[in-house]
Amino acid sequence: MESPQKDAITSTISFKKSDFSFVEDFNQIIELILTGNNSDAVGKSVAQLEEKFENAKQVLDSLPGLQYTKEEQEALLAEELKVLEHKKTQLQSYKQVN
Repeated sequence: MESPQKDAITSTISFKKSDFSFVEDFNQIIELILTGNNSDAVGKSVAQLEEKFENAKQVLDSLPGLQYTKEEQEALLAEELKVLEHKKTQLQSYKQVN
């Protein structure tokens, strides 16, 4: 059985922890609302938060393997570990021949 994730994992995905930290943004919006004088600043902060949500969603959507359930991921991992062990055995056999 050929593993479907071999083609799916072609690039390294990196992101910052701050891409998923929203508490400070919420606090800023609440503070702006409580001061109540600057509706433009509130709108700008809300738009920035929405943009941050969209960016986080794009990062999550680009992560490989999310289309599989945990059980499917575990089965694929077990299969790949078997392939790895087989290749290690082949390599050892090859080293002994030479």
